[in-house]
Amino acid sequence: MIDIADTEYEYSCRATKELKDAIVGQCASYEEGDDSVKVKASINLDRNNRFKERQVAIIDGIEPKLGKLMVKLAAEKGASSWLTSLPLKDFGYVLNKQQFSDAIALRYNLGLKDCPKVCACGKLYSVNHALICKLGGFVAMRHNWLRDTIGKIMKVVKCKDIQIEPTLLSTNGQQLPPGTLTGDQARLDISARSVWNVLERAFFDVRVFHAPAPTNATKEIPAMYLAHENEKKRSYNARVIKIEKGTFTPLVFSTTGGMGLEAQRLVKKLAQKMETPTGQRYAESVSYIRRRLRFELLKTTVIALRGDRGSKLRRLNEIEIENLDLNLEPFG
Repeated sequence: MIDIADTEYEYSCRATKELKDAIVGQCASYEEGDDSVKVKASINLDRNNRFKERQVAIIDGIEPKLGKLMVKLAAEKGASSWLTSLPLKDFGYVLNKQQFSDAIALRYNLGLKDCPKVCACGKLYSVNHALICKLGGFVAMRHNWLRDTIGKIMKVVKCKDIQIEPTLLSTNGQQLPPGTLTGDQARLDISARSVWNVLERAFFDVRVFHAPAPTNATKEIPAMYLAHENEKKRSYNARVIKIEKGTFTPLVFSTTGGMGLEAQRLVKKLAQKMETPTGQRYAESVSYIRRRLRFELLKTTVIALRGDRGSKLRRLNEIEIENLDLNLEPFG
């Protein structure tokens, strides 16, 4: 605070100069003029730029590289909302002591305590491995929980014909761009009408990736989201537009709480729609949706760190119980 005291004092003098002059001049009334508004806007701009410069300097000084990445991820919009939320059970904003400690450890790239050295799949245990290991179903749980939450929010804002995992229409051999999935049983995560335009059917597909994973950690954060969004679009966009005559939006989230540009667009659109049926202001609606999605991501992420993935690897000659010959007499 000492290093910014002089600067803040200067800002205060500039911001209150017009008011001070009015008091000294014994004016009977006072209304803030345009000059004062411009001065305050200039002060806010200067302050924000100074804080950004300081933030960059702090981040550049962080070692190792993974620690620097985790700080940047924690600074994404909405990623820290869980820290400022009241623990309201009705909204699902509740973590137990272990989950809160693990969430803090994840946020600041700290080591987890009392974790196994080897995963049930046989690989060495680490945070990165725990969040991408498919044994135990925690990757699917994280995806499905977020998908279902988005569907519930769409229902609240009065979207129509909401379906989870709708089957796409057959392509019937129609020519589509290379990379497009053309299977007859292809599905997307969510479809709904009147999301973007009245009666228009919109399709959405959710992906949750772990930014510190080796395949992502070498990229800049915006590039991570863009790569996953483009991959989804290559697979489904042309098919949805040409066959379904609808729109396709990939919803990409990070385990640390951030979201891609397409997901941000959807959050803002749903917040606009939420104003009418709930009477909430737009800012409150955006904040609620971001916080709700953040908690769903956070809870399913910390559960995956310590969730049971089954027993250790079976011994080589161990026989499944259903294959055991119990030497029982046949019935009848």
